Amino acid sequence: MFHKNLTIFKNLGLGLVFLFGIISCEKDFEDIAVDLIDNKAFSVGDTLIEIISYNKNMVSSRVDNNDGRKIPLSLLGVSQDKDFGWMKSALISQLRLPLLGVNFGDNAIIDLVVVDMPYLVKDTVVIKEITEDKDTIYEKVKALDSIYGNREREYNITVNELGTFLNTLDPQNPTKGMKYYSDRDYIIKDLLHSESFKPNVNDTVLYVERRYLDDDPGTVDDIDTIKAENVTPSIKLILDSDFFKNRFVDHQDSPDFDNNFSFKKYFRGLYIDADGSDGSIMNLSTTLAKMTIYYTNDIITSEGADEDLNNNGVNGEDDVVVKTKQTMNFVFGGVKTGKYIRDYNQPEIRKALDFPDMEKGEEKLYIQGASGSESIIDLFPNKDDLDNLIAKDWMINEANLTIYLDGDQKEIPSQLFLYDHEYGSMIPDNYSFNFGPEIFGGLLEYDKDGKPEKYKFRITKYIMNILDKDDPKAPTKLALKNYVNTDFFDPQVLDTIVSDFNWIPKGVILKGNLPVTDKERIKLEIYYSKSKIK
Repeated sequence: MFHKNLTIFKNLGLGLVFLFGIISCEKDFEDIAVDLIDNKAFSVGDTLIEIISYNKNMVSSRVDNNDGRKIPLSLLGVSQDKDFGWMKSALISQLRLPLLGVNFGDNAIIDLVVVDMPYLVKDTVVIKEITEDKDTIYEKVKALDSIYGNREREYNITVNELGTFLNTLDPQNPTKGMKYYSDRDYIIKDLLHSESFKPNVNDTVLYVERRYLDDDPGTVDDIDTIKAENVTPSIKLILDSDFFKNRFVDHQDSPDFDNNFSFKKYFRGLYIDADGSDGSIMNLSTTLAKMTIYYTNDIITSEGADEDLNNNGVNGEDDVVVKTKQTMNFVFGGVKTGKYIRDYNQPEIRKALDFPDMEKGEEKLYIQGASGSESIIDLFPNKDDLDNLIAKDWMINEANLTIYLDGDQKEIPSQLFLYDHEYGSMIPDNYSFNFGPEIFGGLLEYDKDGKPEKYKFRITKYIMNILDKDDPKAPTKLALKNYVNTDFFDPQVLDTIVSDFNWIPKGVILKGNLPVTDKERIKLEIYYSKSKIK
């Protein structure tokens, strides 16, 4: 009992120390200017640093799932944005064999082959009714999530057999996972599906017509109603049954179905693509995606005394052949990847990306995910100005980089990410002990009227290192991009390298460093303390 109590007090003590440490750090961070004013040996001030910012076209993003710690969402669809132009994305995946292997049995006939990919959904509250007493009754319903663009516009989805073998490991260096980027080309083989499509939150049920339970395929003998347990809406794409009869059913005794490696060499996966002038583009998680073959085969069984299973008018027979409904699931597994295609058909953004002014900077900054565009930020373009700042020997209390939106915009990112462009690494404020992601910032901020206004990053540690008079660090160019959850800092592996995944196609236009008369131009504000003792 004594040891148990001792352990409790130890843990409580450590917790209090940690809590007081957080409070102390926060006070130091927020109230340092007040403390220094009380100390008459210091004076405080702030200054605005003029910087250079311009755009960079990102040719590709990493799209595979071969890094077990960082798995991207898939992207499928096509859309036309008034600012960022046209984009489409294909979803590509290998399939895994069923757990019990492939055995279609005797005289198997396919009823239906369907790809089923659940949407991302969220719960939302809507008004169900208003009673006679004017009471409002609300109802919680499911709504589709992570769909961008015009949801009411139809476009075409195709499914083809993939002709390219997808490696898990890099053939040039088998100790590393293979990396696939969004501009890679693939071999596309037989067409398995082509149909118009638009997202549908009510697409929760699949009806499977069973036509082969008797000897007349012209009649529907039964209809199976397939519904997910949690009634999650999903995309359902009907594939060519004849193709799978020839390649799967008639080929089932081949060693190509002995194991997953042989199977993936034989059938290399599905290439699911979109086409159209406009529509919507969707983020999807393929964790529960699958291809299902619904079929009928012959089963030999004995009838009960009152049964006529083969419908020949005789009851109670032994060893009769019965047409039986079956299903076989091939889940999406192995390597998953994608392909993005863009057309910046807006002259203004095309010029900004193709011919950025790296010396004077730009009036507008274009940030978009999914191999879209980033912005480069040079905080100290003039070395003489930097040397003068270092010579001032300031104590840096806080340094903020603030970037304002350029006009009213819709479907903008809720968070941006700032990182060291030259080294492809995180800024120390994002992972240092006294700072961290919450202080580092990057979340979209709103004005007093509730309209999106700006993004702000606190880069105090980064600026402190650069302006350290005794040991100044060389400044590096920074990059600003759309945030995705693979950008988080993982303290377990102490990895500060920023991965090049980016699958969210949202974009935002920000104000650059020009014109200098614009009070909302991108700016670096430094709050400092300075010793009065000379």
